[in-house]
Amino acid sequence: MEAYLILGLLVLLLFVLVTNTIKPALAFVLAAAICLFAGWIEAPDLLSNYSNETLLGLILLLLVSSILERTHLLPYLSKKMFHKSSLRISLFKISTVTMLLSSFLNNTAVVASFMGMILQNTKFQASRLLIPLSYAAIMGGVLTLIGTSTNLIVNSFVIDAGLPSLHFFDFLYIGLPLAFLGLLYLVFISPNLLPKHGDIDKHQDKTYFVEADVKQSSPLAGKSVMQNGLRQMDHLYLTEISRDGETLFPVTPDEIIKEGDSLVFVGDITQLEELKKYEGLDLHSGIQGVLRANLQEVVVKHDAPIKGYKVKDAQFRTKFDAVIVAVRRGENRLLGKIGEMILQPGDNLVLAVGPEFRRHQNLNRNFIFTSEIELINLLSPKNGIIAFVIFLAAILLTALGVISLFKAMLAALLSYIVLGFVKMKHLQNNLNLGLLLMIGSSLGLATVMAKYGVDDMISGGILAMTGDSSPHLALLGIYIGTVIVTELITNNAAAALMFPVAMATSTSLGVSYLPFVMAIAYGASASFLTPVGYQTNTMVFSAGKYKFSDYLKTGVGLTLLYGVVVILLLPYFFPF
Repeated sequence: MEAYLILGLLVLLLFVLVTNTIKPALAFVLAAAICLFAGWIEAPDLLSNYSNETLLGLILLLLVSSILERTHLLPYLSKKMFHKSSLRISLFKISTVTMLLSSFLNNTAVVASFMGMILQNTKFQASRLLIPLSYAAIMGGVLTLIGTSTNLIVNSFVIDAGLPSLHFFDFLYIGLPLAFLGLLYLVFISPNLLPKHGDIDKHQDKTYFVEADVKQSSPLAGKSVMQNGLRQMDHLYLTEISRDGETLFPVTPDEIIKEGDSLVFVGDITQLEELKKYEGLDLHSGIQGVLRANLQEVVVKHDAPIKGYKVKDAQFRTKFDAVIVAVRRGENRLLGKIGEMILQPGDNLVLAVGPEFRRHQNLNRNFIFTSEIELINLLSPKNGIIAFVIFLAAILLTALGVISLFKAMLAALLSYIVLGFVKMKHLQNNLNLGLLLMIGSSLGLATVMAKYGVDDMISGGILAMTGDSSPHLALLGIYIGTVIVTELITNNAAAALMFPVAMATSTSLGVSYLPFVMAIAYGASASFLTPVGYQTNTMVFSAGKYKFSDYLKTGVGLTLLYGVVVILLLPYFFPF
């Protein structure tokens, strides 16, 4: 009876994750709490999972990576990426550097740093470069044990099961062929599949929808668009008027402006000062004359708590000490007032931020930061070199098995604190408590699944479809299942859900667990078909003005290539 109840709980958990009803971390914590109160797991056993050494090593690694993001390395490399005329050579340079950096740095930070460089280039459309950037970051992550959090999460499950830890370069055997073939795909095939959205323009990344209100008694009221000079603006274009709940589009030159109208402009966000010359015209929310230095560009995360809220109901002033100045959503034209817009994952927002903005603890839960403001307070070149030497020394000691990842990252972090490279406030803002709770809870769920045989039930279902005489078919089933789940939810959650099933399948077949465990790791990172399965895909969605179909068209070939390589090579390097 308990097994079926637990299976029902897992189905409910998967439903919550797919529908994004609540955040993944909270969903896993609630599921673990239900198991605790149902008596399926004891409190000491559950709590011990949150102090798993490999999991804590992952959290420390993310903190150390956040400090390395403040060095001059990424900005320097971003300036060396483009060939004068060849898109393929530029793709080769961008993809190669991104893969190498993502093998030991947070790939989200790598993508965020290179996005600005790609958007500002005047040689190629950004839409032909940003999806390859994201895909290269994903494939770079599977080169080493620390390349992506998913690999470390899988390793934490392995250790928790009482098995030997995966080694630092275990992923390189298959990751290197994947990176090589993936690079060829990105350079020679993806240019024929990628869209050509937008013109090549050095300001294309600054094109946003901006809203301004016509005040009472404004001298603009009663005159036409042409008479007010709103057709002669250099950097902004009046695209629509919101009036009494209705939207006027397109706006004709003889349209009469009225008091209370909301005018929506599209154009270069850096040229907001152009609106100051129009007396009686206020930028949205009364932030007239805001300076560029006060602006922060962000992307709404796919699991952001503010997702689904109208802008006017999201309480930006209260929650973030910020006001939305402008918005962009791919190639879509946004009709109506900004306040009525429903926030969606991938939306690009320009925020006018107040002095308390950086002190809010919920920023990283809602936004991915993309503007240059994140590069303020870089470490000096000398300190940046010292920081990288310390990090590389820590990684070398880990790779050689001298000390554990946890001890190496703790030593590196303490060194940064002593040397004054980081302040405690930075560590607090970058501490990924949600990841700690999600993985700790999922370890508890794995224990419950094994205790009551739920993992054997699910494994039995897979073997019934693939046959119990062929470990190769079972391996294929586990891999495909993981890929499907990771496209529906997230890579880390997919790994957490599928790991117990993989272990039970290998046990049922009486073969080694290693190929099945590695299939989970590689499958959870194989997110090339949607903009929501992996965070870097979400980051580039709006910036590249992509459609959902652009990922499917570009990613399906890479997904098949990636899968074939994994399935063929896994039994060779990790025999059954």
